Amino acid sequence: MLPDYPEPTRRALARNLLRNALLLHRGENVLIETWSATLPWAESLVLEARILGARPYLAVEDEATWWKSVEEAPAPHLGHVGSHEWAALKACDAHVYLWGPYDTAREEALPASVRNRIDANDHEWFRLIHRGGIRSVRWDLGRTSEVWAERYGVDLKRWRDELIEGATKDPRPMRRDGRRIAELLRTGRSLRITHRNGTDLSLRLAGRVPKVDDGVVDDDDIRAGNGVTVVPSGVVVVTLDERYAEGTFRSEGSDGVMFASEFRTQTPLYGGRLTFKSGKLTDYAFERGESEFRRAYKSAGPGKDRPGLVSVGLNSSTTSIPFLFDQERGILCITVGRNAEMGGHTRSPRFTAYQPLRGANLEVDGTPVVRSGILVGDPA
Repeated sequence: MLPDYPEPTRRALARNLLRNALLLHRGENVLIETWSATLPWAESLVLEARILGARPYLAVEDEATWWKSVEEAPAPHLGHVGSHEWAALKACDAHVYLWGPYDTAREEALPASVRNRIDANDHEWFRLIHRGGIRSVRWDLGRTSEVWAERYGVDLKRWRDELIEGATKDPRPMRRDGRRIAELLRTGRSLRITHRNGTDLSLRLAGRVPKVDDGVVDDDDIRAGNGVTVVPSGVVVVTLDERYAEGTFRSEGSDGVMFASEFRTQTPLYGGRLTFKSGKLTDYAFERGESEFRRAYKSAGPGKDRPGLVSVGLNSSTTSIPFLFDQERGILCITVGRNAEMGGHTRSPRFTAYQPLRGANLEVDGTPVVRSGILVGDPA
């Protein structure tokens, strides 16, 4: 189970999420969903919401009971959401989800048919969030298992500490940097990424609107359809012109990840080298994860070899969070494959490979944005 954390830490995180991330106001309804492993954190959220004058509603999924249900209930009875639950969501102004279950290894061992049935209502959930203009944040402490820490090569305590620190820090200062970089990416035409390790990759922009995930869900995010965020946050993302890429990108041992329809979990990729010519990936190698990449890449559809997106990290509190590797301040990340979810044109079946790079340089139309992994304007 998770360690016991002091109440002042839990209260500080709750205040930050409610006041600064969700911009919760007096009289607003907030739904707080938690699994039993993170119940103490949810209790602090309830208390801070009431102090603020908001109206909290707490929903708890007991993990032990959930696993008994998976074992004993007929499969067709799993994954159903009642109209009373949907009604609670639709009546909210804001929403906090403390993700679970904690036993990730046991979850991954479930048959695909059972997992698909459990997750069958995700689309409807997102539709209601978007339609209702609900501001939502998700926090993943309840997923920090020993199994995943070993898989992604991170220290479990450090992972948890960074999740707490990053979600306790006021996210609003990242907004200034995010908007400045986003404007350059929106109006720019060309990108160049270089690094002392031999990386030299030229890319092109397509005039698309970047997404700034600064950890604050405000009215602009709601209007843009970005009402859901994961905390800690801090990244600027823009999809690329899928027709152009020239050069080589080396991740130099940095942690990356691949999403592919044939794999039921995210697949770690380390030490990647991606070579592009005439807009297509022509060669690749990985120190770890190459066989999985090769298998998924071979079976993926059209667009698997096209550049997808580029991102710039904004968060100074994160360095080793497996699922938020792209948010470390100054880190650059590129993808190949599907990018339709972010407004791109590649709709290849679920295949996207992320590769990050620390200490790199990024120029937009010749203007430096990142120098040796430091955002322009930051102290060296």
